[in-house]
Amino acid sequence: MSQMLVEKRNSLAPEKVGMRCEGARRMHGLSRRDVAQIADISFNHYQRLEQGTSVGVSAPVIVRICDALLMEDDEKARMLALHQAWARPRRPRSGSQAAGEISGRQRASSSGV
Repeated sequence: MSQMLVEKRNSLAPEKVGMRCEGARRMHGLSRRDVAQIADISFNHYQRLEQGTSVGVSAPVIVRICDALLMEDDEKARMLALHQAWARPRRPRSGSQAAGEISGRQRASSSGV
């Protein structure tokens, strides 16, 4: 998901999303700050999402980012699928399974294995 966000952000000219460029820009594409502003989310939140360290991002926020990046329907669907896979909670191990592993380790360490 992060790579897709970066590639799409870098491919968009500010003029394409309705931003005016004053003077020469040192970079091509949109900045993270530009995307955050257009999507109406905080810069830090977008930055963490792009870096893959964000937790608890909702699907509506993903849609706003996709819209800010002018993603086509297929790109948006892919982003939402990636988000769903990434946001899916991991099933915790059952307490008895974890306890069995601990007691097995304790037996192995006490027997010198």
